[in-house]
Amino acid sequence: MKQQRRIPDYLPYSLGILWLWSGLQPVLTAPQESLSLLAEVGFQTAFQWPLLLASSLLDIVFGLLCFSRARRLPALWAAQAATVAAYSLIIAFALPQMWLHPFAPLVKNLPILALLAFLRHEGRLKK
Repeated sequence: MKQQRRIPDYLPYSLGILWLWSGLQPVLTAPQESLSLLAEVGFQTAFQWPLLLASSLLDIVFGLLCFSRARRLPALWAAQAATVAAYSLIIAFALPQMWLHPFAPLVKNLPILALLAFLRHEGRLKK
């Protein structure tokens, strides 16, 4: 009989911290910079605050779910991967200068997507 692997808690928890930070930090410490980036992407002024708040709320919810029993659901990791992919594609095409940013914000999404795929796959095996 094949022994089931246990996913170390630090994997979903580290993603939870990342999601919580990415949800809280823009609104609390960099709202004007965040709004400027949304303007650069092409969002009209009337939609910038609602979009910033909605995306921050989504990130916070994802973060909290990483610490809950929902972390056992493959759908959580699929939803997070879809969100990271969407954010990345929007930034890659609307703000191509981010590819050359010294902190590599787009490239860092590749290992995040790999981890999300791993967690989704492992969650599906446990069913």
